[in-house]
Amino acid sequence: MGPRVRPPFFEQAKKKFSKSEVIMIVLDSRAHHFAKRLIPMIVLLSAAPIALWAQGQVPGYAIQSSKHYRQSGVGNGHGRSGSANLTARALLGKDNNTTVELTTGTLDSNATPPGRIARVQMKPLMPSGEALFAHNFTGLSASSGYYSFSWPSLHRGEKIQLQSGIKGIDGNRTDVVTVTETVKMRPDLAVQNLTFPETAIVQQVVNIRANITELNGDTGATTACVLAVDGSTVDQANNVYVDAGGGVTCEFSYTFSGAGTHAIQVSAANPVPGDWDNSNNTASGAITISTDNAEHVTGLFVDSNVASPKQWTQSSQVTLQGATVEKYSNTFGSSIHLQGTSTLIQDYGCAGATSATSWQLPVDISYTESMDGNQMIAFTDKGLNATGTSVAVVPFPVCNSTAASVIAQYGSNFVTDHFDYIGYVQYLDGAGNPLYSLQFVGVERGAGDVTYFSYGYQCSWWNSCGNPADYYTWNTSTETQWGTLLPLGSMWGSSIASQDASGKTLAQELTVPLTATQQSNVQGNSCVNIGPDSYGYTYQTCSALDFETTVTTGIFSF
Repeated sequence: MGPRVRPPFFEQAKKKFSKSEVIMIVLDSRAHHFAKRLIPMIVLLSAAPIALWAQGQVPGYAIQSSKHYRQSGVGNGHGRSGSANLTARALLGKDNNTTVELTTGTLDSNATPPGRIARVQMKPLMPSGEALFAHNFTGLSASSGYYSFSWPSLHRGEKIQLQSGIKGIDGNRTDVVTVTETVKMRPDLAVQNLTFPETAIVQQVVNIRANITELNGDTGATTACVLAVDGSTVDQANNVYVDAGGGVTCEFSYTFSGAGTHAIQVSAANPVPGDWDNSNNTASGAITISTDNAEHVTGLFVDSNVASPKQWTQSSQVTLQGATVEKYSNTFGSSIHLQGTSTLIQDYGCAGATSATSWQLPVDISYTESMDGNQMIAFTDKGLNATGTSVAVVPFPVCNSTAASVIAQYGSNFVTDHFDYIGYVQYLDGAGNPLYSLQFVGVERGAGDVTYFSYGYQCSWWNSCGNPADYYTWNTSTETQWGTLLPLGSMWGSSIASQDASGKTLAQELTVPLTATQQSNVQGNSCVNIGPDSYGYTYQTCSALDFETTVTTGIFSF
């Protein structure tokens, strides 16, 4: 599979370093979420509607969301008899009830499954494989090949045997299909790392980004990433799939039409197949819209690492008339390591206060990264091109005047595991006089698996507005889960040296001190007792959580 290009990580910021402003990063406060956390730096592509840089078509790196980027975790049970197929899924909820689903079709599909499930038998299996009991569901009124029920005494990792009598597929024959299913924790989606500029200018298109992670690690989930501004939904990305124990990025674009402070919220809406804990499905913050501007260089390094595997310890005991029938214990664990870096050089400001000019194409970019003075990454990417356009805009105030039109130039490329990008933007007044200019160059190494693009993002960047679909792109051409990982030290450095065809350069070198913080999350052993049930069994299930995450960060700006 060839390299896939992804839109730039930074999306060019208009920041006001003269007022010591930083990129807004809104984090979930609960410690256990740090296990999946990567703090990306988001910056803003300034100026008028971002469609100025639109490519006019869906880019080649975009992948339809119907193709899941990865499917790991614990699989569902499958069986077949004759022409009848049966799929089973058992999901344990936070309320300790397990929802067991059976279908002759596809789970989580709107299509009507074939045939009719006439009866179901469930047998919880002990570790030895022996059935604890057999419970029959008969006289089912289901008119399709789907049936579900809830059971209170199953535990994570427990195997259950399900046998179903299916009618209406092989003529008058009743197909008997048997499957073995493993009880899984229902997926837990969490919205983390909501990032956006602290300030932006009226009529700028702001790129807003949030990470969606799955915390329980047994099965993936599909959700809609929804962006709300001041309480109203303004953008979304549908069919966002998050793999078990994985993390993705949702990227939005929105233009603020008025100055002041505006509330921003990103939600993971309507997760399928449900959610373990809905309380962590939103993240929120506030952005200030103004008319100021400045120029600066920004660098960011973030490394989030679970130092020891995340561990869920679980034990279960079944007794009958005081005698232990089954005793079971297990530890479930996963390791997570995310690392991302970004460096951005910008020259921009009002007319007469900046040397920003349009790029003479093509542009060459040389880049390095170092740790504690030792060079770890070095490359030169040649021949970066860009496209330009000009367009009238809804008038808005800037630089003590009123902008009426914009000329713009934008280009990006993806090579191996990083993105190069360049751009130039200039605002003009009604008479065609320059008011404001921006020139930038940047390099970014992304972390995590994939990025999903909202409908607003597709309309703004790809000029795909009339019939947007659901797309994502890999963050590395090799589709590596964690991306490139540098060994950690105390000082991270990066440098960019760019030169266009006219010989003009835009370059900067920076060093960033790194700070490590440890987040421990210990949830003591807690037990739930159930029974005796109709078979005389009493159940006790206990669980505990214990892990530690180290987050190493460095942010530099001037």
